[in-house]
Amino acid sequence: MHIPDGYLSPQTCGVMYATAVPFWAVAVTRVRKIIGGRTVPLLAIFSAFSFAIMMFNVPVPGGTTAHGVGGTLTAIVLGPWAAVISTSVALIIQALFFGDGGITAIGANCMNMGVILPISGFLVYKLMAGRSGPLTQRRIIAAAIGSYVGITLAALAVGIELGVQPHFWSTNGIPDYSPYGLSTAIPAMLLAHMLGASFVEAAITALGLAYMQKSYPEILMRGQKPTADLQDRARRFNPWVVVSALAAVSAGVIFVAGLVKGDGDLSRWAGLNWSTVKGSDVLETVLVSAAVSAVVLPLLFVALRRAPAWRTPALVFVGILIWVPIGLIAPGGAFGEDQTATQAEVSAAVAARQTGDNHLFEALPAVNRECACVPTNLANVTFSKHTLFEGYQPPWVSSTDSPWRQNLGYQFAGVAGMGALLAIGFALYRFGRWLIPPPPPDWRTAGD
Repeated sequence: MHIPDGYLSPQTCGVMYATAVPFWAVAVTRVRKIIGGRTVPLLAIFSAFSFAIMMFNVPVPGGTTAHGVGGTLTAIVLGPWAAVISTSVALIIQALFFGDGGITAIGANCMNMGVILPISGFLVYKLMAGRSGPLTQRRIIAAAIGSYVGITLAALAVGIELGVQPHFWSTNGIPDYSPYGLSTAIPAMLLAHMLGASFVEAAITALGLAYMQKSYPEILMRGQKPTADLQDRARRFNPWVVVSALAAVSAGVIFVAGLVKGDGDLSRWAGLNWSTVKGSDVLETVLVSAAVSAVVLPLLFVALRRAPAWRTPALVFVGILIWVPIGLIAPGGAFGEDQTATQAEVSAAVAARQTGDNHLFEALPAVNRECACVPTNLANVTFSKHTLFEGYQPPWVSSTDSPWRQNLGYQFAGVAGMGALLAIGFALYRFGRWLIPPPPPDWRTAGD
């Protein structure tokens, strides 16, 4: 869902920045009013969580891959305006340091995933939850539905933004930017999410909320002190039945939709060519993640023995980072993020197709096959191609390296990204503590 540089016109990018800025301003104002001792650390933690989730690409029906965002879960736990800030910060870090989403398109990506997604998801959640208590299974179902709607609406917005480009910005019939018209971009984005990524987002949100209900009910109770009654209710509450059911339904729908897209052929599941995936690469990737898990997770468990409240979240976060490279196994790429071929390559492919040979044309990136051309300005904006961790890989790892090197490079990049977000949160927290000193002691009790 991240829009790269060059796919949107400068006019569109400007409009999206102008649209996002008021939401950022309101979010900062609202969050500053409620900021407290735990708010900033939680913002950093949820921002890091969103970052990690967005690294985890999964194959979805439509011949592409997609990812969750986690914005609705943040909105439910911390409020929609806090979710605007935390998700936007994660997206900005991704663009500046990892080249995931263009720098010119930060406004658009933040508007789609950082504003539309959490706010719409939260509103649907509140509507579905009604007057039910914060520790009820209805809340979990409402969260799943809200997150499904939120990310689907965000995908629709991306489809519209990409789809209007060739209608407004073309030269002599050749698109200047994204060549995908509305009739292509909207169905592609909606199909990939309504039958794939949106179910993943729903499952992540349901699982995350269930964990919060069970382990941190006081946060969901909006600051209410953890009384004995509250702790007893949390112990008796069992959210995992409904979570397991939602996860099973999500997996089933995605599998069936992928099977339909592949015409019943498992080797073409979701419209992807799985025959190109080497078994040795899969085994190597899995073994590396398993080996790192076997070493790192037990050490982390022991290291946090004196901080049990942080142990499970830390293990979950690190576990996600260790296993996110599994998404690299899937063939294909995200819709609308193809690198364009050269004009000579496209001309040769078109000429060959006219003689009845389609091999060269079918080998072209989808962005070139869409219009049988090279969009005029698509490759002219390359800021995000010179980032520190381009493609979530450190400078010493390339796409031609062996799977185990790419796996470890992906993990290293993930640790760097999450570390940056947590460091930013900690720095803001310390600055806030310095800026707003604690109240003076009560003179009536100072001598006690």
